[in-house]
Amino acid sequence: MSTIVGNGVKEITLSIFVPCFNEEDDIVTALNNIREGVQNINYEVLVADDASTDKTVELIEKFKKNNPNINIKIFSNEINKGLGFNFWLTASRAQGKYYMIVFGDGGIPPEELKKLVNNIGKADIILSYFNDQRGFFRRNLSKLFVSLINLITLNNVKYYNSDNIYLLENVQSFNKGGSGFAYQAELITDLIRQNKTYFEVEIKPLFETKKSLSETSQALKLHNLISVVGSVASIFLKQIIYILKKLLFWKKRDKNF
Repeated sequence: MSTIVGNGVKEITLSIFVPCFNEEDDIVTALNNIREGVQNINYEVLVADDASTDKTVELIEKFKKNNPNINIKIFSNEINKGLGFNFWLTASRAQGKYYMIVFGDGGIPPEELKKLVNNIGKADIILSYFNDQRGFFRRNLSKLFVSLINLITLNNVKYYNSDNIYLLENVQSFNKGGSGFAYQAELITDLIRQNKTYFEVEIKPLFETKKSLSETSQALKLHNLISVVGSVASIFLKQIIYILKKLLFWKKRDKNF
């Protein structure tokens, strides 16, 4: 799945966005998972370090040095900007046809990554979902969020905020969304309103109690809660505008008959 362009350079098929913040225990695992799981296509790895204070960047640089055959670019923020911010900014730097997110916590094994990548081309969006084995509170918080977004948009998406694959042009053309945890829900709902197709793939990520508790504490921070509320409000407003435009279109069409 690679094309030769000018000067014999291979065209990049997949840009992999790897966000990380203080992931010194897991970032090498995440990069190794990509190396083992993403094969037979030309890809680049775009690591966005969100102002880590541990050895995350040092370990990434060491991995890059030891794996010169992998196209790895490292982008570091001086201050923490948020997951969504890095998603949109990194997309503007990407060069692939497709844009994939692989979280820096090493939670998705190589065989599951391979499963996702093998579905590239089946739809405009490849969405991953899983049997949620996280703690009771974190699991039900996610279910509530997914149910709310589906209720607002009349969608039937199983999960929004996982390791998904998009056509890069669809991400780059989207009017920048929120910087918090709900950025993918904003993008996905907007693309579905544009009649973009999606294909859902079940994966089996690794869950650890420590990580689940950490995710919960991050999700409950005030600025993240505010960001999620803002994203939900934005999705709701866009859906209302979409419905009104549809109604006006149908009304105008009926008058012309």
